[in-house]
Amino acid sequence: MKSGFVTDLCSETREKELVDAFLSTRSETAFGAAASMLFSRLVRYFSVRGLDKETAEELAQDVLMIIYRKSEALRNKESFYGWLYKIARNQHLQHVRRQKHDVQIVELDCLPHPASQPNSGSIPEETEFCHWISPLEAEEKQIMILRYMEELSYQEIATALSLPMGTVKWKLFDAKSKLTAILGQSQGRTA
Repeated sequence: MKSGFVTDLCSETREKELVDAFLSTRSETAFGAAASMLFSRLVRYFSVRGLDKETAEELAQDVLMIIYRKSEALRNKESFYGWLYKIARNQHLQHVRRQKHDVQIVELDCLPHPASQPNSGSIPEETEFCHWISPLEAEEKQIMILRYMEELSYQEIATALSLPMGTVKWKLFDAKSKLTAILGQSQGRTA
């Protein structure tokens, strides 16, 4: 039993030495050594919170990349592990939020292709779409048009509008929520 405790203590001491070396030098080599030790700690952190191994590893990599990019923002080396877990916690929360907003994928292969329909790409459809989104703010309209008329990906929209991809996703979600509320009100009046 004592040999396992000594091994854990040596491993923990080695990890702290590698982290200190990285924080002192900010070199890629020092980061690689520290990251290899921190990776299993982070995977365990995410696994304990119910994530599968693949997702836990992906989030652990994300946390390590944030650590690497933003290490200069850490003013006190002694607060490294608190900072590490704060970043890990934020990544976990973001992952949970993304999961809540994921849309169920429906197979559309059985539906006829829009090009085979007579009105496909016609001006009246575009005019109707623009009419439906008219209550939205200008930026929301622009995102809706890029997404649904131009069929751009979230990343392409983010690049086109110089916005973070998360902002694009949020604005698109918010715009659809507004349109749902407006449609619900208009159907309530006519019914």
